[in-house]
Amino acid sequence: MANKKILILKTGELPRLVTEHCGRYERAFLNVLGEDRCVVVNARKEMFPEPDCAGIIVTGSAASANDIDPWVAKSEDFLKRAVDQSVPIYGICFGHQHVARTFGGRIEKNPHGWELGTATVTLTEDGQRNELFVSMPESFSAQESHGEIVAELPPGAVTLARNDNCTHQAFSLGERIWGTQFHPEFTPAIMERLIPSLAAVLPSGSFPRWPSTEPPLRDWLLKTVQNAPAAQRCLDNFVSIVAERLRVQVG
Repeated sequence: MANKKILILKTGELPRLVTEHCGRYERAFLNVLGEDRCVVVNARKEMFPEPDCAGIIVTGSAASANDIDPWVAKSEDFLKRAVDQSVPIYGICFGHQHVARTFGGRIEKNPHGWELGTATVTLTEDGQRNELFVSMPESFSAQESHGEIVAELPPGAVTLARNDNCTHQAFSLGERIWGTQFHPEFTPAIMERLIPSLAAVLPSGSFPRWPSTEPPLRDWLLKTVQNAPAAQRCLDNFVSIVAERLRVQVG
């Protein structure tokens, strides 16, 4: 990727129980992508650089994409400038929602409640042809942790994946913008610590599909956790997309 790196725009942190065992949030990305090809910028604490980078990954966060905090507005401006400079962008969970809202989409609470654990996601016909999902099966397991959804895509965007809980599990906008509601960077070890952290603070009503006659909410959610290697390929595929864009520019 020449001298340019992928910028990981960190928009939040994982609960303490997760970070104590698995490291700070950016570590989940660096473990997959490698430290040498990435640079991390904390959207909440640092000055935004010029978007002169190979690509941008916008992370998950406990924030809402509808928040009016100054850093949210500043990151929207940063993403718009990145698009003007033809920089590929990939938003994940909150990042997926934030990118969608930045370019004209609408975010709202999920009427089906929270989705937390490992779930099955299915590609649309457009998703099966999209470069973010190269060498991936039509249906695959993915790690989920969200209470809000993209209710309306930005103008011109296309749905790439869905499931029963979320119509827009993935989307693309043009040739340089992608979002996935699921977390390709999350491992079972992260999920096994994230679920108890969230189940302890979220009202049980957040999970209307939980059969209350079954085991406690935490145990019910933990039973879903499994490996999701196919979903992780989204990160590898994004790296390939970025590398190809740079190759064309240099060539």
